[in-house]
Amino acid sequence: MTNYKINKGRGLKATTLLLVMSACILLSGCAGKAQTGTQGNAQAPGKGTAATNQNNTGGQPDQQKNAAAVSETEGLPSGVKVQKVLKDISLKNNYHKKVELLTDGGKRITITDPNGGLVLLNLEYEGTILEVSGRKVTVQLDHGGQQTMTIPDNMTIEDDDNLGLNKGVEIEWTVDADGNIQSVELDD
Repeated sequence: MTNYKINKGRGLKATTLLLVMSACILLSGCAGKAQTGTQGNAQAPGKGTAATNQNNTGGQPDQQKNAAAVSETEGLPSGVKVQKVLKDISLKNNYHKKVELLTDGGKRITITDPNGGLVLLNLEYEGTILEVSGRKVTVQLDHGGQQTMTIPDNMTIEDDDNLGLNKGVEIEWTVDADGNIQSVELDD
């Protein structure tokens, strides 16, 4: 009977310790909750995106300084302007992320480092395929307008559901600051 009481006491202590540790882990993760969004796909700065950072001490003065580091037309096709700012946040280690809606229906994503230096500048487009001719695709963009693009032959299209380039299929693609298509993904 005493062995049972001892084992029951140990089990209760172990369960309590596990609950306390779980609560600490969950609470420590809450500080970064407001920053998640599209940041989940971030890579190292050398690969074109923000690094995984250790603290969250960004403030308003840094945001204003970093926002000025990217001009209104930097990385945009000719004639395209910023329509409105969708997201403007500080990331960890004073990195800054800004997502802007463009007049051509795309989004410009910029990430700057604490010194205001540009780490990432990409244009993202999402829409539904209207017409296909080989690798030339006309897309109705989600944020208005149409775009026709030619997907390079050496570009691998992410197509997990084997949808193919067909009318009615949702498509997302990313373009770098030089206008080169970086990735293409198909969704159902």
